[in-house]
Amino acid sequence: MNIENNIARFEAELAKVQRPGMDKLLEYIQKSDFYKAPASTKYHLAAPGGLLQHSLNVLNALRGLLSWQNADAEEGSGHWEYMVAGKVVDTIQDDSVIMMALLHDICKTHFYGTSTRNQKNEATGRWEKVPFYMVNDMMPLGHGPKSAMIIKQYTTLTSQELYAIWHHMGRTGNYENDAAVGKSIEMYPAVLALQTADMMASRFMESEKENLELFADASAPASAGQWADSPTTEEPTFEEAPALREGA
Repeated sequence: MNIENNIARFEAELAKVQRPGMDKLLEYIQKSDFYKAPASTKYHLAAPGGLLQHSLNVLNALRGLLSWQNADAEEGSGHWEYMVAGKVVDTIQDDSVIMMALLHDICKTHFYGTSTRNQKNEATGRWEKVPFYMVNDMMPLGHGPKSAMIIKQYTTLTSQELYAIWHHMGRTGNYENDAAVGKSIEMYPAVLALQTADMMASRFMESEKENLELFADASAPASAGQWADSPTTEEPTFEEAPALREGA
C-alpha cells in the first residue's frame, strides 16, 4: 500500500462533495489516525494505512456494483443506478456513493492501539517481542451509528446515506435487529449495495496485511490517474481522540 498515493486519491474524491462543513470534516480526518490506522486487528488489511485502503476498496467495489447513467453527457452530469435482475431498485448520486463508501468506517478513527507479545522466531528458535493491533476504542459509541454521528457533527447526510452508513454492518452488528435492517433495505436499497461492497472488499480484495495482488492497482481508474500500491513498513501512530463537539 502506498499511503501517500491513497491519501491523494481519498482527498480528491472527497473534494467532489460540495457541502458546507466538508472542509471541517476533512480537517478532523487529517488530524485523526484515519490515514495510518489498520482496517482490523488481524482479519483484513491489519497494517498501517489499512483503513484508508479499505475505504477506497469499498468505493471501487460499490461503483462496480452500480451502473452510471449520463443525464447530460456534455456537462458530465448523471447518477448511478442500482439494478437487480435488470430492474432499477435505487438511484444514487455520485457524491452519495463517495460519502457512503469513503466514510462508512470513520468510526474506526481512534479505535485501534498497539501492544507487543512474545512470539517464537521459527528461524532462530528464540522468543521475540512482536507488535500487534488491539482494540482501544477511545469513543465507544458503536459502529455504523458512530460513523453517522461523527459525519453529522461537521456536514449533512441524506437519508439514503444515513441509513446505508448506519446499517452497513447488516445483521452482524450487536446493536442491530433483523427488522430494522430489513426495513432499511426496503426503504433504501442502497443500504444493501453498501453492505455488499463492504463484504466484497474485505472478503475478496483484501488479505490480512495487503491488498490481494489481483486488486493491487484496483484504486486506479483511468480518470483518476495512477495510484499504484507498493509495500510500506511505516509504523502506526495514534493520537488522543477529540471529544465530540457540544451541540452538534
